[in-house]
Amino acid sequence: MISYKKCAGCGVILQTTTPNNLGYVETLTQDYCYRCFRLTHYNELVPYNITAIDFIAKLRQDYHLNWHYFYVLDVYDLDGTRNLELEQLLQNNKVTLIINKIDLVNKLINANKIITYISELFRNSVLFSKIEDIILVSGLKNYGLDKLWRYIKRQDNDLVFVGSSNTGKSTLLNSLIKLTNQQQKITVSNNLATTLDKIVVNLGTRQKVYDTPGIINKYSLLPYLAENNKNMLTKQLLKPITFQLSAEQTIFYEGLASFSYLTGLKTSFHFYKNNNLKLHRTKLSNKDYYFTQHVPTAVVRLQDYQEWTERMIEIKEPGNYSLFIAGLGWISFKGQSGQKIMVGTHQNIKITLRKQFI
Repeated sequence: MISYKKCAGCGVILQTTTPNNLGYVETLTQDYCYRCFRLTHYNELVPYNITAIDFIAKLRQDYHLNWHYFYVLDVYDLDGTRNLELEQLLQNNKVTLIINKIDLVNKLINANKIITYISELFRNSVLFSKIEDIILVSGLKNYGLDKLWRYIKRQDNDLVFVGSSNTGKSTLLNSLIKLTNQQQKITVSNNLATTLDKIVVNLGTRQKVYDTPGIINKYSLLPYLAENNKNMLTKQLLKPITFQLSAEQTIFYEGLASFSYLTGLKTSFHFYKNNNLKLHRTKLSNKDYYFTQHVPTAVVRLQDYQEWTERMIEIKEPGNYSLFIAGLGWISFKGQSGQKIMVGTHQNIKITLRKQFI
């Protein structure tokens, strides 16, 4: 039997007829589908074809001009969690930027500098004139929750939390639910696309609050990780590792990416990445051999290497730079004219050179 009752954990419509389909429950008196139950109690992912769902299309079908959208970004992965198609959709709405997981960097950089950096990052976005505020939070560590809660209570419009998968939207909302002493729990996990449809979130406010499915961003590393590597999501304060590199040296991020310093004077490169991810240094002349012998069999690796490619970045003028590899972190360094860098990874992963973040 199919009903219009939704799973309290992921938002999918519950049904009792097909055990192998999304939303299955033995009885419609249950509040959580079989997938959410297994994820919550056993950390077991039931294998449904989630990637085939077009979450942007879902948001477009259920869009309202008077809604106030809370656009959640991961401070560790600003490029990998921005979605330009989503920003186009929201360009006529009120938008508040929620920068989550701030506990990863709050001991490394001043909060005001982060807000200034985010503001500059969005200066050329279609959303720029619609941004109401930028709020720094940590759903996991409860940083900034009181400020966010006071901000939510001041709003008049219905609020919709949107963003890419694994930005911590649902964890953040669960923390707000706990803060407001409400009885609800949204399913969270390290897997992509845990939330599958819009969920009404009970915060006891006069206006409605919704959680929405995280958009799978094909320009970030996460969709290309081997299945057993999904726990590579970063949850600890970043501890940068510094290498003083001369020209013609390479750093491997286990089986995920390579960073090669091709030409330039000896330079200190500061690697901000998951603390559990190991870096390996080798000569540029040894790069191809190391790749062949070690990368495809590394403990932390990509699903496959058919679309591995290398991209060149040249520094045009002196300055302090950060090189972002979406989903992997960034490398900060003092750049000099004529330096050349090469990054190897999956061809879809976005690589961006900007002024220094940290």
